[in-house]
Amino acid sequence: MLIDLHTHFYDADRHLGPQVVADMRRCHIDPGAWRFTPEDHLRATAEADYVVVFGLAAAKVGFNIPNDAVAAHVARDPKRLILFGSPDPAQPSYMDELIHCHQDLKCKGVKLGPIYQGVHPHDKRYYDIYAYCAKHGLPIMIHMATTFSSGVPLEWARPALMDKVAVDFPDLKIVMAHIGHPWEGECIAAIRHQPNLFADLSALYYRPWQFYNSMRLLCEYRADDKLFFGSDYPATTTAGTISGLRNVNKILGQSGLPPVPTEVIEGILSRDSLSILGIKREV
Repeated sequence: MLIDLHTHFYDADRHLGPQVVADMRRCHIDPGAWRFTPEDHLRATAEADYVVVFGLAAAKVGFNIPNDAVAAHVARDPKRLILFGSPDPAQPSYMDELIHCHQDLKCKGVKLGPIYQGVHPHDKRYYDIYAYCAKHGLPIMIHMATTFSSGVPLEWARPALMDKVAVDFPDLKIVMAHIGHPWEGECIAAIRHQPNLFADLSALYYRPWQFYNSMRLLCEYRADDKLFFGSDYPATTTAGTISGLRNVNKILGQSGLPPVPTEVIEGILSRDSLSILGIKREV
């Protein structure tokens, strides 16, 4: 069984503001690569048995993706696709939206991003969200890594900030996206430190040297059991990420550097992240 824990859904023409496009171009990212149809999403994630899908409510940087639109896409294949809602804590109605996602849209988890939403992860508004999620058993996927979006301090994306959150909410399952790059070591130390902290490897394999070093550090800390599979579609596909993970040692050549063990790679691919996070699968 393969679970892709990290995919995005939106309509680029309607849900991405001018700042998103401008920031992409400034950082040498082709905005055209982020355009896709609902059918594209289904094809690009076809290798996964279960797929977590979310938008991102982050008006601060120009992401205005309605949770209802994501839920409508999930309804196309409700046995395979799993909805995570995304409230924007910078908006006055953030708790109403969280409750709507949970009670009306039946989301199974919540997607947050301090560096996009322009709110420090220790802010009271986020703590309101954490408390609700902990009470109702909703795991959190949170972007604690760098990004192309401007206007929010990079420091607010440091993975170590979630260590305190994990202490304050010991029953809340938290997944930090992208192994916290470029602070992979900080992320790995945090997930090893706290039993309720995890990470995913999405959107990193196409930086092969960085990815190899991250995976080796994960092994050296013996924290590989805390890492989940995710692709970050549309940045890449499920199949591309599977291939990238299985080829993580290709960069070594004849260098003599230690490889990432096959059992670690295959363990990530077969890990039942949904059960670990307390998410019930449709059968």
